[in-house]
Amino acid sequence: MLGISEQLAISVLTRIAQDPQMIGRLVEQMGSMPNLPTKTMGGPVFWTSVADINGWKLQRNWVLGNCRILDPNDVRRAWGGETAMLKAFEHLEQSFNKE
Repeated sequence: MLGISEQLAISVLTRIAQDPQMIGRLVEQMGSMPNLPTKTMGGPVFWTSVADINGWKLQRNWVLGNCRILDPNDVRRAWGGETAMLKAFEHLEQSFNKE
């Protein structure tokens, strides 16, 4: 017999499996998320590049719908909802245009 916490976990994971984009919608509502700079593989499998400037990439996860910003060394510098990441990337573009 499963306890309440196990039943809740199964219920949540089942809902996510049925609608993985739910994660992206939730992150979109939350905006920008706390970030620890993390080396990535650049995203050739689950990520689609939305924009690129001076080696910096704005990518969207095609499974979950969240976005991230990678530096030229493929280190994740920010992640969160698409609206927040688009805004952050626009600020990055503006800083490059001032140079």
